Amino acid sequence: MLTDILNKILLILFLMGTFNVFRNLYYFIQAWIKSDSENPVRYVLSNKSLYILSISLAYVLAAILTWKIYI
Repeated sequence: MLTDILNKILLILFLMGTFNVFRNLYYFIQAWIKSDSENPVRYVLSNKSLYILSISLAYVLAAILTWKIYI
């Protein structure tokens, strides 16, 4: 019972982390495509966004490498 609830919470965190990584990847690619040598567009992250992105990326990579979403 408790493990089922924990697995559902971890699955939700995994999905949120995946969406966060894809969102930042989308914005990075969008800035990269719009940028040219005359008018460079920089992709800037705030400290809070960078912190959340690093946690999300670490969690997604750990889940992919272990093929599980368990603690």
